[in-house]
Amino acid sequence: MGQRTRDVAAFIGRMFEDGAKIMLLLFLTLAVAMFVTQAAMAITHRYPLDYGEGPLLDQAMRLASGQNIYRPDLASPPYTISNYPPLYPLSLVPFVKLFGPSFAAGRIISTLCSLASALFLGQIVYHTGARDRLAGLITGLLFLAFPYVVDWSKLLRVDMLALAFSTAGLVVLVRYHATWRGVIGSGLLLVAAAYTRQSYGLAAPLAAFVWLWVQDRRKALGLAMVVGGVGLVLLLFLNLLTQGGFFFNIVTANVNEFGIDRLAHHWRDLRHTAPVLLVLGGLYLFFAPGRIKPWALVVPYLVGATLSAATIGKIGSNVNYLLELCAALSLAAGTLTAWVRERQTVYARWLRAAMLVLLALQVGQLMQSTLQGPVSSLKWRLKPVGALGDMERLIGTAEGPVLADTHMGMLSLQNQPLYIQPFEVTQLAEAGLWDQSDFVASIRDQAFPLILIRHFMEWPVYRERWTSEMMAAINEGYAPTRFLAETIVFQPRDGETEFASLPTCPDAPWRLPTGSNMGMWWLNKRLFFMGEGFESDVPVYAVADGLLTRRPEWHGAVAIQHDDPLRLGEKVWSFYGGMASGWEDESFVQFQPGSEEVSVTQGQLLGYQGRRVEGTEQNIWVHLQFAVVPAEDDGSFPVVMMERLMKGESLPKGMAMEFPLDPSPYLRTVRSQVAGRPAWLPWQCQEHVP
Repeated sequence: MGQRTRDVAAFIGRMFEDGAKIMLLLFLTLAVAMFVTQAAMAITHRYPLDYGEGPLLDQAMRLASGQNIYRPDLASPPYTISNYPPLYPLSLVPFVKLFGPSFAAGRIISTLCSLASALFLGQIVYHTGARDRLAGLITGLLFLAFPYVVDWSKLLRVDMLALAFSTAGLVVLVRYHATWRGVIGSGLLLVAAAYTRQSYGLAAPLAAFVWLWVQDRRKALGLAMVVGGVGLVLLLFLNLLTQGGFFFNIVTANVNEFGIDRLAHHWRDLRHTAPVLLVLGGLYLFFAPGRIKPWALVVPYLVGATLSAATIGKIGSNVNYLLELCAALSLAAGTLTAWVRERQTVYARWLRAAMLVLLALQVGQLMQSTLQGPVSSLKWRLKPVGALGDMERLIGTAEGPVLADTHMGMLSLQNQPLYIQPFEVTQLAEAGLWDQSDFVASIRDQAFPLILIRHFMEWPVYRERWTSEMMAAINEGYAPTRFLAETIVFQPRDGETEFASLPTCPDAPWRLPTGSNMGMWWLNKRLFFMGEGFESDVPVYAVADGLLTRRPEWHGAVAIQHDDPLRLGEKVWSFYGGMASGWEDESFVQFQPGSEEVSVTQGQLLGYQGRRVEGTEQNIWVHLQFAVVPAEDDGSFPVVMMERLMKGESLPKGMAMEFPLDPSPYLRTVRSQVAGRPAWLPWQCQEHVP
């Protein structure tokens, strides 16, 4: 009876394990399909997808023409920085020479290197374990399932080539460590990784040294001499060749501000995205030493990759700082899987099945994060193709150097060299390592026909990319004339291009409350006047004489009671919201909370535009939220109705058409034909009012 019970348990365990294996492989197949689809969509897209693509393509073009990309100072334009060692832009040079500037070649290289890294990771598990093909396959496909890998592998960026070199170095060491040729070959590949991206000089070399030290200390010291010696010789050679420019560009110019908040944000995201793999990685650090055969390789790789990932707290950092950690976590999961699959007891079979189920659930979570992150992001980036085409034509007809941030790669497509990399030089200016005065003066002199600044409603990223002095000069000498692909197009101020802030529209009962050079946003009969400049820069004025109220709970809003100019004998309120900072707890209203029945006159200053949408936690572009609100029967402000409107709650039946009032007849501004959702309108007055 006991033997029969064990046989039944073994049969059920085998079925459970086989089912778990099928589920995991199915999920991994779907994840790889997402990876391939995303890569194909990116490769066929003509325009830049990321801020960092443009500078790298520009460097490849300069190398192709024999120029030095590591200038020792920024005393004169171009004000550009080559953040990374030269191997990746050098890999683009043949394609630039043969086919001209394009993002496709670099994205193909990154995609192929991602696939190569997955193969190398699987090979490491296969050759350090019991030659378990399934464990090796799971390791490689797990790596490709990470949303960070899906996101970054489709870009013209250095990281995937660096990771391919480093994982190739580990494979060569694992397979051929018995010979000096294998040790030297591994060392050269590790040096190549570090000379593709300098941060790859930590995790893989540390793992290689520790693993080899356990095998053969003499060869471990030889590996250290190869990596350290060749790396140092190359550093001295390149620094001498560029007259100190190499060190200045890849070291001095990369010392950016570090923030714990940024680190915590990315840690929370990683914890949400890969909880199972993080737990397995943590268990591996404590359980594997002395028990699991390749621990001497995987444990130091995990530690080094974690240390490198911690630098994601630097300003301007992105998920590429997590790629080595993704590789390390995949290795830990793969070697654990191989170790569990070596156990032959009945209980081990159930443990293997449970392990596979956990990994399947983790892959499901990774795919969900990929759909919410990279897939959604790429879809959003590919959408404005028409606007990007308009931008390209605008750049192509510009006479003189064009300034840009996210879309600076557009200049490379037009064979125009970059004049400036705004983020890099802004960080240098903030650190006191670059004098921006000449550049700011050239902006004031309107030396540039176009300035393209990417606009994120969720975060004022321009503060990281342009100094306050640059933005002040831009606002002084340039006017926003178009909004293309989420990018503000600034052109020199003149009578033809400036959207003047008129004091009133013709025949309007009320004057306009503020400037709206960026246009107007219409939502449920509320007008969002989008101003230019920083928050607290664009003034807001009273549209007419009246009595002002600022309720105690209004952080960035006031309301003014007027005699209704359209409905004689009745009262009406003008409401002004959004006059508060989106990032600090600061109000730009010029009246104290609790103010009541304060007499104001038409044109009197009320405050300044901010970014916070009144009544919510949402931040958008610098704006004023304006509404015309009917008074209660006693003439008071309809507080409850306005709060429900701002929070997006439904209004009582029959009130939706009457609250708030249409502001167009009061201001003579254009009326949106789109109801119920935001609609961006050009700033203009009505010619005829129905």
